[in-house]
Amino acid sequence: MSEQASPPRSPSPGPGPAVEIVELAHHLELGPLLAGWHAAEWAHLYEPHVWNRTIAEAEFAAMTMPGTIPTTWVAFEGTGRGEEHVLGSVSLIASDDLDGFEHLTPWLASLHRSRQPLTRRRREAGGAPARRRRHHGHRPVHLFTAGQEAYYLARGWRTLARTEAHGHRPR
Repeated sequence: MSEQASPPRSPSPGPGPAVEIVELAHHLELGPLLAGWHAAEWAHLYEPHVWNRTIAEAEFAAMTMPGTIPTTWVAFEGTGRGEEHVLGSVSLIASDDLDGFEHLTPWLASLHRSRQPLTRRRREAGGAPARRRRHHGHRPVHLFTAGQEAYYLARGWRTLARTEAHGHRPR
């Protein structure tokens, strides 16, 4: 679990279309796409009846109010808003349901990057959705990561504690 320690950076300028970040509330039709990605990536962390693709779709469908928690931001390549333009997504949630950490809020959750072949611009945008967490004026923001601790440490986060979730520990 980590806390942001340095200010967020904007994506580096470079060739190719700009990266635009928009709250999912404006594009709820992308919920099934994101739910599929998220379930494939993280469903193993939960019991099937606790969280799965169907539950993820319902969570995304409920994110109808921009500027509130929970929310998900979607990074798009350029001005297109179709599935083929989605670079990735990240969510901000009130609780990550970790025993002993119920008092901490909010939580950055489910940073996911599209599996499409990466252009230089797409590689540079990998952390762009995560940088939007300040949109709601929350600091600090927390996260639990099972397998990506080095990614976040390299981007200025710091480890506050190590714990496990459903038998999975940070690596």
